[in-house]
Amino acid sequence: MPPKKRPADDSAGGDDARKKAATAAGAKTVTIAAPGGGPAKAVTKPAARPGAAGTSKTGTVRAAPKPGVRKVSAAAHASRAKVVSATAAAKKEKETAPPVITKNTLMWFRNDLRLQDNRALHAASARAHAAGTTLLGVYIITEQEWTARKEAAVKIDFWMRSLAKLRKELEKLSIPLIVKKAGASSEIPGIIQSIMDLHDISHVFWNAEHTADEQKRDEEVNETIKNLPFVYAEISEDRCVIPPKEIMTKIAKPFTVFDHFKMTWCVQVETQPRHLTLSPAPEPNPAGTKAEFAKYFSAEIPTSHPHELDRDEIEELYPAGEEVAHERLKAFISESILEYHTTRSQVSHQGSNPLAPYITNGILSHRQCVSMARSVNNNKVMVGNEGVKLWVTEFIWKEFFKHIMVSFPRICENMAFLPAADDIRWSNDERKFTLWCQGKTGYPIVDAGMRQLNTVGYMNSRVWKIVQCFLVKDLMVSWQKGEKYFMNHLIDGEMASVNGTWQWCAGTGADSQPYYTSNNPVTQSQKCDPHGEYISRWVPELEGLSDNQVHDPFHVLSAKDFGKLGYPRPMVDHTDAKKKYADEFKRIHAK
Repeated sequence: MPPKKRPADDSAGGDDARKKAATAAGAKTVTIAAPGGGPAKAVTKPAARPGAAGTSKTGTVRAAPKPGVRKVSAAAHASRAKVVSATAAAKKEKETAPPVITKNTLMWFRNDLRLQDNRALHAASARAHAAGTTLLGVYIITEQEWTARKEAAVKIDFWMRSLAKLRKELEKLSIPLIVKKAGASSEIPGIIQSIMDLHDISHVFWNAEHTADEQKRDEEVNETIKNLPFVYAEISEDRCVIPPKEIMTKIAKPFTVFDHFKMTWCVQVETQPRHLTLSPAPEPNPAGTKAEFAKYFSAEIPTSHPHELDRDEIEELYPAGEEVAHERLKAFISESILEYHTTRSQVSHQGSNPLAPYITNGILSHRQCVSMARSVNNNKVMVGNEGVKLWVTEFIWKEFFKHIMVSFPRICENMAFLPAADDIRWSNDERKFTLWCQGKTGYPIVDAGMRQLNTVGYMNSRVWKIVQCFLVKDLMVSWQKGEKYFMNHLIDGEMASVNGTWQWCAGTGADSQPYYTSNNPVTQSQKCDPHGEYISRWVPELEGLSDNQVHDPFHVLSAKDFGKLGYPRPMVDHTDAKKKYADEFKRIHAK
């Protein structure tokens, strides 16, 4: 039997009339999609009654909303509309934007002259290889920039020797290396752009660097690229195992206490394998690349840089190239790392085949070193062998100082991390500073360290802090002078670590040594060089003295015997100097 027809509502004029009446009374009409994709239905909701739940009429109790029902304000509706609009616009832009076409790619080398585990180089190679295009490299020599950063001549020489080695390795893969010279950093964007125009480059890759000047330079290059049509820059974080600003406190602030930073760093490394994922070397370029770019493969490039040290000795101590770096790393891991916690404190055991120049100058990555260390410690960094843990901790210190420099750029401008420390009244006695530089302080362990630095551009890592503390706490000479001297002479000088350790010793930096703690150079000498082997090597005037005499000959020998040595008497009394330094810090803290 057919269904009965519903009689029309004469008073309201049928369905249309009912909708109009409901709307006039405050009802709303909404559209609800039918289950299963059926036709949508229009449903009219009645208006709220005066005093019903949900109103704010005085004396009316507001009922709790029904489960699953959430009231949305007009502001929220507007916000959602903006999101939907933005999403639709982005989708439309994506659909209408031209596809990214990979032409040739360019890798901008800086402080990362290696093929293995070079993240920017790997990304550049992967893009070029996938597109069947050519990968080129560029290195820009900017001596004005090096001078501004106080880079040591022996360090720049190491770069040039490493650059020559890198070019040979790139040539095996048919990857041309373009070497250019810039008078100033401001010229670099133009040089990059000219290479891009000349060789039809669509993508430029580089690894981020972190001093304030380097970041400014890179941003200028990035802005230049952004202004070019269909050209892209891709920047990788490569210098640290965990990049700056990826380790933060619970309130999104940078760590300024090392132990807290270290704990977080270790947990992340052991729980997030991505941090130690190593990138493979680049793929070879297509056949014919050598013929097309023959001028770059045959061009002359610098293979050295002038310095005042013994060139033969320097090249024997620090041979350039990735192959040598890996040989030294493997030897250290297999022969020395498990006992590192005992040998590190003995200065005579260090320095024969130093790894530091290769690590600081990017010939080895932090990831490679930490990965190899973990491989002999059950893939752990928080527990296990003490030697492994200590060596890895040194990398964590390097990264802590790098994170501090990025988060507090004031330290790149010759200022103390602790603002109050800028008011310390340092000594202006240039004679004291000169004698320290020359290794003529009258404290054998200090003089040995400075003479090693002046002779081979390197200093034993244990002695490094002894000579730093002596300058700032015994001589009251500013850490800024010491930092500059180190940067001007170290083959392994790196701004964040050099600045960080100087401020740590001076008591002006992040989580630094307390101002009232001052290392006695004689006591330190007895601990780290008990038989005087290191001292005798670098301070030949004291060769032949007994274990008891070599650390403090002025106070142990008779005046006559001391005079025969031709060695200077101590320039300050450590106990008196320590008190003066502590008094100065008390003064600034009392403000």
